[in-house]
Amino acid sequence: MELIYSMRRKPLKCEPPNFENSADPEEVRPICTISTCNIIAFSSLTELSDTDGDTWGGHVYVCDLDTPWESHKVVSTVYPVSALEWDGEGKHLLVATTVGDVSVYTQKDYLLNEWTCLYTASFPGEHIIKAVFFHNGRRIFAVEKKPDAPISERIQMLRSVPTLKGFGGVACEGACLITGTGLVGAMMPTGESNRALVASDCLRAPRDHIAAASFTHKNGSILIAAAWRRSGRRGVRCAACALSRPAGTRSAPLSLVLQPLPTVYLLDDEPVSITWCLREDTDSLLIAGSTLTLWKLTERSYPVHKLLSKGPVQGNTTPGGGPKAPTDCFNTVWCGGGVWQVWQAAGAWQAGGSGGGAYVCSARLAQCAPHVLLAAPRALHLLSRDNHHYVCSRAVGTAAVPDAGAVTPPKKPKYGSGAVPSGATCATVSCVDISHLGGLAVAVDTHSQLHVYKLPQPCADIPTPLSVQHIAMQLEYAMVSGYDCLDLLMTMKHNIVEAVYDRLTENFQRQPQSFQQYYYHSWLKLRIALCSLVGGARGCAAALTALQLAQAAWAACSAALRTDDKPDAPLAALLDEHDYEKSLLALEAKAETLGEGASSPFLALQALRRPLQRAIDTALTALAALVAVAASPQMHQSNGYEVWSDSSALCVLRRLVVCARACGRGGDALSRPLARLAATAATAPGAAATPPAPKRDLLEECASLTAQMTARVWDALPRCSVSAPHGKPWPLYLEYGVEPEALRYVPEPPAYAQCDSTPAVAMDSIRYMYLGGGRRPARWRRCGRCGAKSLPAAAPARSTVQRAYDTRFLAHCRCGGKWTLYSNI
Repeated sequence: MELIYSMRRKPLKCEPPNFENSADPEEVRPICTISTCNIIAFSSLTELSDTDGDTWGGHVYVCDLDTPWESHKVVSTVYPVSALEWDGEGKHLLVATTVGDVSVYTQKDYLLNEWTCLYTASFPGEHIIKAVFFHNGRRIFAVEKKPDAPISERIQMLRSVPTLKGFGGVACEGACLITGTGLVGAMMPTGESNRALVASDCLRAPRDHIAAASFTHKNGSILIAAAWRRSGRRGVRCAACALSRPAGTRSAPLSLVLQPLPTVYLLDDEPVSITWCLREDTDSLLIAGSTLTLWKLTERSYPVHKLLSKGPVQGNTTPGGGPKAPTDCFNTVWCGGGVWQVWQAAGAWQAGGSGGGAYVCSARLAQCAPHVLLAAPRALHLLSRDNHHYVCSRAVGTAAVPDAGAVTPPKKPKYGSGAVPSGATCATVSCVDISHLGGLAVAVDTHSQLHVYKLPQPCADIPTPLSVQHIAMQLEYAMVSGYDCLDLLMTMKHNIVEAVYDRLTENFQRQPQSFQQYYYHSWLKLRIALCSLVGGARGCAAALTALQLAQAAWAACSAALRTDDKPDAPLAALLDEHDYEKSLLALEAKAETLGEGASSPFLALQALRRPLQRAIDTALTALAALVAVAASPQMHQSNGYEVWSDSSALCVLRRLVVCARACGRGGDALSRPLARLAATAATAPGAAATPPAPKRDLLEECASLTAQMTARVWDALPRCSVSAPHGKPWPLYLEYGVEPEALRYVPEPPAYAQCDSTPAVAMDSIRYMYLGGGRRPARWRRCGRCGAKSLPAAAPARSTVQRAYDTRFLAHCRCGGKWTLYSNI
């Protein structure tokens, strides 16, 4: 376990003297959670920019795992925030307070720095302890099979019962929560107003004092584990929560039913945090206090007298004669239609004299490494859930570092006589969470400072081939499930990136054609992310990004050219995936004549003139790269990707050039060299293999063409992020609101991609146009991961085709990152 980066905040001038040293576990402290999109949500008792201590209350912030210094406020409340929870898709964020106010927020216009409230509920006077969203009934499960098995067999989607069904069996949205008095509540939106439907019930009639709780899903129910304390006794009470709603209007009442489950009774341990081992595993429970204990739910049989056994007992004989077997005389006791179940202690770990456990969390998925993370006030302990052993322990340093760069220089005044040092030693760890794919651990201290640690995958001493195989399988799971894999990419060793890239390429090319077509774009984004980790592969990342945008442009063009009423139209060859070569050659010869007339179907593509111009410039850049590699063969990497070596990419560019020529965008001379180059590349065994060397006359033709047409495309943009190949060693010490210039990575384009018309940083990376306003545009969106910029999508485009193209990158950037809105107004 290694520290990647640690965030610092500016010093506070006034703090309550008893806050940091308080031993009361009921004290509300900052909490954190991480979504499937690797967006961290955390709370703070004061605003991050507040140095006077005038904003005491509850403040919720979100930040991307790759750019944690850009923290954006979601909401500010008067009372402290006691519960934070993401939904399964990372779109909705639940915020609950100590007075019973619960709100669900989502991004406004898909912007990370603008949030809007969807619906709210109120449980007056109740201290919300924990909350969880309803399960949608979809679960991606990894089956243990050989690595060379098809991905569709190794990774399967199981259809389980959702928590709450709506009309037609569709899963309903909503959340379940538990309060400090044992009240279990459920809320779901009505769609008519922002007030949610509410239902509630108690764990038991006499109210208990609940200190910690945890939720999990099982077969359409929500299982609850709540640590209680009453009259000197303590334990963990468990129950199953079932939700139902009669069919009818949207305002139909919500029903909640609780069924008690076996209780864990504790003798001398005061639980401060509990968690289920897995989100889908209801048989193991972790309880953290002065020690960490693992409890498993087992079936136990109790022998009974033969008079109470099953079957006839006269003479102790069976109906067919003969003595009855002795084992049949002792049957198990049945309770509620099942075998009697009890909790049994399976393991225990000592906190190592670090003040006991403050918080505990475990891996979320079964295919992740079986890690358990125990947070002590000043240290993190990584444990193995299988062998009950410590893996490692790391002290959490909350003090300021003198050579931290952007960190405010530390001061050493006495407490109360001046400013407390930024990240003072009095701060202690308050909450910790593990990413969904198990690559990283995020901890927050009582000053709302984030500390991100790398977890071993699956352990630190495995051979390199097994490590490559494990990471490749994890990335394939992320590709199928839709989870963001940034946590795995940040923790990957740089010496195995090339091997992982080759392994993913080989595995994907062995999959059935239907699988490749469905997950092609996800695989393409994964390849771009891998190439972006290494500074020497910036050319491959730029080529793959150009291919990604060319594929998006062709998707919009094919939708506009699809004429169902005229299947024999001359443009049908562009949509044919099998026998299109002869027809495409004919279309390339007369593309200009197809665009003439008011009834030409190419008129619908006029709105895509900018993506079509990008396709022409991409083709020119590919031909220039071919000429450069032919002149200097050492420039070409054996495993690198180039557009001119991929026959499928050249096919897409040929189709786009035909559309551009018909729209009057030029590119007449590109059809012949692209066709010859595609025929040469088609003889290669795969897209990753080096194709045969082109003929000399083709190289001369490409060189002459690129000398006449100097437009180029270079899609590797400058960016400032933790995962960029900046070369800075870990750990990194950063400060909120201060962009670290030391982490800025500016890739230099090669000689063949440089010209006077090369797209600048002030260009829209999606629409291929300038942002406007010189170097200071009014409003724009920016992605923190790849550095792409784009204009706001507030006003919809006039053309349907252009609107379809823009919507493709509306929810997230081309790399999968979130958009952030910037303004100079």
